[in-house]
Amino acid sequence: MAVADRRAAEGGVPVEDLMYVAGRSVAYVVRERFPDAKEVLVLCGPGNNGGDGYVAAQELSSDRSVTVLEVTSSPGTPAARWARDNLLKAGVTPQPLVFEVVARWLVAADPDEAVVVDALLGCGLRRPLDGVLLGVVRMLNAEDVPVVSVDVPTGVDADRPVPPGEHLRADMTVQLAGPKVASAFHPARAAFAGARPGRPGGIFVAEIGIPAEVLDEVSSTLWLEADDVAAWLPARQPDAHKYTVGTVTVVGGSPRYLGAAELVCRGAWRAGAGLVTLVSAERYPGAWPETIVVPPAQGGAWPPEGLSTKAADAVVVGPGLDPTDPAAAELLGAVVDWAPERLVLDAGALAPQVITPNLAALHRLGERGVEVVVTPHHGEAARFLASLDVEVDVRDDPLGAAMRLALATAAVVVLKGATTVVAASDGREAVSTAGHPGMASGGTGDVLAGVVGALLAAPGGDAFERACAAVMLHGMAGERAAQAKGVGLVASDVAEAVAAVRAELRP
Repeated sequence: MAVADRRAAEGGVPVEDLMYVAGRSVAYVVRERFPDAKEVLVLCGPGNNGGDGYVAAQELSSDRSVTVLEVTSSPGTPAARWARDNLLKAGVTPQPLVFEVVARWLVAADPDEAVVVDALLGCGLRRPLDGVLLGVVRMLNAEDVPVVSVDVPTGVDADRPVPPGEHLRADMTVQLAGPKVASAFHPARAAFAGARPGRPGGIFVAEIGIPAEVLDEVSSTLWLEADDVAAWLPARQPDAHKYTVGTVTVVGGSPRYLGAAELVCRGAWRAGAGLVTLVSAERYPGAWPETIVVPPAQGGAWPPEGLSTKAADAVVVGPGLDPTDPAAAELLGAVVDWAPERLVLDAGALAPQVITPNLAALHRLGERGVEVVVTPHHGEAARFLASLDVEVDVRDDPLGAAMRLALATAAVVVLKGATTVVAASDGREAVSTAGHPGMASGGTGDVLAGVVGALLAAPGGDAFERACAAVMLHGMAGERAAQAKGVGLVASDVAEAVAAVRAELRP
C-alpha cells in the first residue's frame, strides 16, 4: 500500500485525496450498517490509518456525537496532519488515547446505539502489541460495542495469515484500495469480521482513487470470485461427444485406499469429463459403472494394455497410491514420460520419495508442451519443501510456499486449505476463500483432483486458469452441499454438487 500510495502521488493523485475518499468510505459504511449508532468513538493512530480515522470522524460529526481519541497530537505523516487540522477546523478536538477514557466511554455506551471505529494501526505492523494499545484492544474485545476497523484490525500483520500477537477482533473491516493478504487466510481472517454474532458484519473493499494499473503493478495476486472463473470454464459445444470434451485417466487406488481413486473419478465425471478411465488392480465395490477400469501391466510396464492416449487428455496420478511402495516412484516416472497432454499429481504422488526422483522429468515436460498441476495440502507441501531444504512456513506464508513449489516442480500449484492458493512458475498467483468448514473431511481433496483433471482435459484453456476454475467450482460445491448437510457432509456430497454449480457458472 505504501508503494501504491507513492506511485499514485507520482501520477498526480495526492495522498490527501486518497485519505479523504478513504475516510468518507468508512463513514458511509458506519452510517449504512449502524444507522442507530448515535455515539461513535474513533481511535486514531500516528500514521495514515489514523488520518483516515480523522476524516471519518469529521464526516460522522455532522449527524451524531463523535469522540476522537488519538495516540499523538502530532501524526507522523503530512496527510494525517492535514486530516487532523481539518477535524479541528470542523469543531472536533481529539483527546489523548488513555485506557481509562476508553473504559468510561464503553461503560456509558449502549451497544445497540454505539460503534467504535478502529483507525489505530493499519498496514506495516510486524510486532506484537504492547502498552496502552494492547490494553485497549483487550478491553474492546471484551465488550459488546461493535467495532469497524479501517483497512486492517489493529494488531494484525496485513501480510501474514498468523497475527504476531493479540489483536482486535472487528465486526467489519473497510479495506482500502484492495484486500490485504491477512484478510484472505485463517486465523487472521477471523479478525476482520463477525466478532459479535448478531451484529452487522462483513469485509468491504473501498475504491479510494488509486488507479487500477498501479494496483496491478504492486500486486500480482488475484482474489478469485465466481465471475472471474466462469469465463475460464470450458464451453460445451452442441455437437460434442465424449472424446471432444476431454478424457481423464486416473492412476492410483491401492487396496487400502480404493475409495480415494473412486472419488477422483466421480469428481471428474461431475465436472464434465467425457470419459474416465481408472488404472488400478482393484476398484471400489460401489464404483460407478460408467468408469472404465484397466488393470496395470505385469512388472509395472507402462502404459498397460488397453490404455491409449485417446483416453488421457489429462492424467491424474496419486490418489490412493501407496508412497511406501518402492515401485511408486518408478510408476510416476513412467507416467510422466508417457503423459500426452496434461498431468495432475496428488496425494501419494507428492510424497518426497516419490516426486523428488522425478523432478528433472517434470521440468522436461514443458519442452514438449505438457502442463502439470500439483495439488498438495499443507502437510504434503511442508514435507516436500523440507526435503528440498527450502525454509518456508507453509501456514504463515502460504503464498510464498506455493510459489516455491511452483518453481521447484515447474508446475501450477494448488495449495489446498481453508483458503486455497493457486500459483504458477511465471509469477501468477490467486487465492480462493470458497468452501465450507464441513469440507474438512476425508476425500474432499480427491474430489478436487478429479475436478482439476476434468477441466484440464477439456480443449483449450490455460492450466493456471483452469486450476483456478476447478478450485472455485470445488469450493462452491462444498458450500452448496453444506446447505443440506452442514459440517456433517462427506466427500461424495461435494462431488454430487459439482455438476449443478458448474451449470450455474457456465450453462
